[in-house]
Amino acid sequence: MGGSRSEGRSEKREASGKPKQPGSEPVGPASPISGTKAAAFLAITAMLPFVLLALLEVGLRIASYGGETPLFEAPEVLRGDYLVPGQNVGRRYFPRERFPPSPPGDAFLAVKPAHSMRLFVMGESSAAGFPFPANGTFSRVLGDALSDILPSDTVEVVNLGMAATNSYTIADLADEVLEQKPDGILIYGGHNEYYGALGAGSTESLGSFPGFVRLYLNLQRFKTFLLMRNAVNATMAVMRGDAAANQSDSDASRMESVVRDQRITLGGETYRRGVRQYDSNLRSAIGKFRRAGVPVFVGSTPANLRDLRPFGSLRAPLDSSASAVFDSAKAGLARGDSVSASRQFALARDLDLVRFRAPSEFQPLLKRIVAETGAVYVPAAEAFSSVAAYGIPGNDLFLEHVHPNQRGYVILAKAYFDEIEKAGFLGRQSDIARLASWDEYARRMRLTDLDQRMAYHTVRTVTTRWPFVPLAAQLDYRGTYRPVNLLDSIAFAASRGAMPWATAKAMMGGTYTARGETDRAVAEYEGLIRDQPRIELAHRLAGRALLAANQPERARPFLETAFSLSPTGFTAYSLGVIAMQQRDPARGIPLLERALKLTPDMPPALYQLSLAYAVNRDVERARALALRLAQVEPRFPGLAEWLTTLGIVR
Repeated sequence: MGGSRSEGRSEKREASGKPKQPGSEPVGPASPISGTKAAAFLAITAMLPFVLLALLEVGLRIASYGGETPLFEAPEVLRGDYLVPGQNVGRRYFPRERFPPSPPGDAFLAVKPAHSMRLFVMGESSAAGFPFPANGTFSRVLGDALSDILPSDTVEVVNLGMAATNSYTIADLADEVLEQKPDGILIYGGHNEYYGALGAGSTESLGSFPGFVRLYLNLQRFKTFLLMRNAVNATMAVMRGDAAANQSDSDASRMESVVRDQRITLGGETYRRGVRQYDSNLRSAIGKFRRAGVPVFVGSTPANLRDLRPFGSLRAPLDSSASAVFDSAKAGLARGDSVSASRQFALARDLDLVRFRAPSEFQPLLKRIVAETGAVYVPAAEAFSSVAAYGIPGNDLFLEHVHPNQRGYVILAKAYFDEIEKAGFLGRQSDIARLASWDEYARRMRLTDLDQRMAYHTVRTVTTRWPFVPLAAQLDYRGTYRPVNLLDSIAFAASRGAMPWATAKAMMGGTYTARGETDRAVAEYEGLIRDQPRIELAHRLAGRALLAANQPERARPFLETAFSLSPTGFTAYSLGVIAMQQRDPARGIPLLERALKLTPDMPPALYQLSLAYAVNRDVERARALALRLAQVEPRFPGLAEWLTTLGIVR
């Protein structure tokens, strides 16, 4: 070791040319850190928090922290060919609820067809068809009409409406909607600007700056932000002493829970915040769509003016008292002065302190927005007034405060259709002669007695609670109501979420079939088909009900569709029997053979195929199948006689 050091010193002296004096070696690093290394060290130090955040984000995503809230998803039952609105997207706006609202389940092709019209409807509960299940949306009525007059195009009208949301949701979803290549956007909203999620008077409000709230919603895409948000919420809940997070699962309790300000005076600060919020968010959303070249149709928002007393009212002065003005309007209408009454009913709505209805100011504001952004104004409120009794919308068009009845939803669909027609159907070749009557489109909604009764129970659940009645007079409708018959019992169970809507429809359809009420049974199944046309079961059940009623010709289209969607032994057998009855063995025999492949040893298929072979003069195969049936089901009706006919002695 000593020799090595000596050699090293000798090499250094030789290199320098001068001997070093003992003790002259420097102490510490051989040389100072270079500027480049120092900059790199500082950069790494500065980047380290971001790297850690990125790793945390990746880890949280892998762990699916907070669950997934996609706007669109591909259900396995549709084999990935279609997308539907995500059923968890509402958690973005109601993170503390077990059952947040979700959009209707409209399916559309994952790959957009070349010849198509794809429209997205955005808005609140009225856009979503509340309180009707599935088939009550105006968007489906509109889709029917557009499909009729655009026979060369695939028409897709996808509804993204969600209860208890407002223009913040419309603005938040705009970018994701654009990714699906829309041909047009239909916006219908405004009633929830104060009490909808993040609204000006909502318990979930984040302040008076819409841009900040939209930024907050964008940041929720990041799992790290969700982690921070949940930590802050949990800490605040502990500090407040909250017993539990909001677990509301009903629209009635949601109306109560979202309200922070029960007294929002006309022209006050909170009122003005709602106006600014509506203005800012619509401009943000419409601006994105228009910059992408997508037409936007925005509707005004009618409400029940004539038959709904204001929810909250000042006692004085009288000209600022919503109740006093409403009573004056009623008196004027009784005298036959509908013009003056109409103005006073609108003023009573505007003076209402509890703002579950959009104020009059929103209508001229909306007209300015669409004029300045290049959107299209849809006069929905005007359409309602034009057909309402006395020219003032009331219970003839609304179920309570803002949600239309079936007739009202058809009127809403027609209002949007008329504006799309004026826009030349967005460049599509139309055949307007194919347009049916709007009464026919109302019939095609397939809203049966069961659906109407479900809507009734849903409305009663809402209107027996605040704000429709004082807090002291609230009723627990779902806890106290007693159904009066089977239909009522099934409807009540479905309305309160104890039974899926599809199960209720199938159960009622089966009951009607057993009673011999075939048309009512088929109506229930047609409602299921309208909602989910690509699901085989409802088509098969409708065909089965018609076969039981000895109506094979009516049954065949349902069975053909069911067979094309997902072949089963029953549909193949039924279609085979119908073909043989029509003396078409070339079609009937392959179908009966397919039935036995799908459901081996099905006794009716064995019997009918044996008969078919005999008709086709293939006696040996007829005998073989008859013997096989004798082994499988020796007591099958008619088998003994058939064996004798075939010359087989048992």
